[in-house]
Amino acid sequence: MVILLAVLAVLVLGGTAIAAAMGTTGLIDAIVSGLPVQNVAQAMFAGLESFTLLAIPLFILTGEILHRSGAADRLVAFVNACVAWLPGGLGISVVGSTMVFSGLSGSVNADAAAIGSTMLPPMERAGYRREWSASIVAASSGTGVLIPPSITIIVLATVANLSVTELFLAALLPAAVVAISKVIVILWYARFVEPPVERVAPGFGALGRAFGRAVPALVAPLVILGGIFSGTFTATEAAAIAVLYSTLLALAYRTIPWREWGGMLVRVGKTSGVVLVLVGVAQILAYMLAYDRVEVSLADWASGFTGNYLLFTLVLIVVFWIIGALLDGMPALIVLAPLFLPLAQEAGMSPLHFAVLALAIIGISLVTPPLGTACFIVSGIANVSMARLVKPMAPFIVIMFVTMILLAYVPGFAEWLPGLYGE
Repeated sequence: MVILLAVLAVLVLGGTAIAAAMGTTGLIDAIVSGLPVQNVAQAMFAGLESFTLLAIPLFILTGEILHRSGAADRLVAFVNACVAWLPGGLGISVVGSTMVFSGLSGSVNADAAAIGSTMLPPMERAGYRREWSASIVAASSGTGVLIPPSITIIVLATVANLSVTELFLAALLPAAVVAISKVIVILWYARFVEPPVERVAPGFGALGRAFGRAVPALVAPLVILGGIFSGTFTATEAAAIAVLYSTLLALAYRTIPWREWGGMLVRVGKTSGVVLVLVGVAQILAYMLAYDRVEVSLADWASGFTGNYLLFTLVLIVVFWIIGALLDGMPALIVLAPLFLPLAQEAGMSPLHFAVLALAIIGISLVTPPLGTACFIVSGIANVSMARLVKPMAPFIVIMFVTMILLAYVPGFAEWLPGLYGE
């Protein structure tokens, strides 16, 4: 196990793509162990053979259509109109827009790119320092892993054999608390640290017009999540309905020329391919870890502290945080979740509680400089070095950490809504 992880770490730190590093590590381990190479291929394809995973490209396509059609911009304009009167209103609108857009795109990276490209220029014009506005966008996108229909939630539910609907519900309350906490940080900063020079708040007429323009796009998450939570359709069926609805919306808006649809589908295919390749190669690594009976060694190693809930939770947080930042979140969950879930249950943690806690940790790892992918994306859009993001990101990481600790030691935080749903 140590050699396996050492090879993986060397490849990743050497600049090898995450998917290539994980696939190469698993293949080397298989060859050294004397396994047929076809077993590796079978493990990869078996991990992708899931009806639930079909929701991933469909939700990515939904987000792309809504972004290209201008529906996402209408949502952002409406949220901004609602909170523009508050100190730091533009920053708060980033948090609100991310909450809404995450329910449409399902991808943290898509959130960071879409919200960043839309909101960073007006924030800079309003007097926000570039690194502060970039940190707001990056931190807000990190909450996306907890907001249905997050792709990460779908993948985790698949590998941990959990109900997608229950995991969606379990993540809602922690996501809301994290978002509110970030709003408080932005309000405090705008009031006491560096008040930006912002536009005058729109009147009720402008607010009404913004709402009217955003209503068609606001219907999408209501249909998607309402259908899933009511049991009308599955997450995959909801994704297909979301594609149909967003396509009809784009045709009604007439903002996407016919010649651009082909290129848009190609981009969605590339993005989906990146995600699904990560899922597949992560299954190779998970297969080899299982073959090497790493879960047995891990159980023996953890036997000394699984009886101590406090100590076990701290170890869980540290491991998922570090590996999540190193392996880009989702692959880390695919590899670590099957290994740590039995240990978490032995320590007294329910599968749902464990899954939401793991998602919260991964959310922090995605926005922790210098390895967080959301930080890389936003720093590129804002043209800000990663070093300049460390200080302004600190209060957001602290507030996310506090929420994570609350989630770790208050199980009802994750289990309350699924409990209501099951009654």
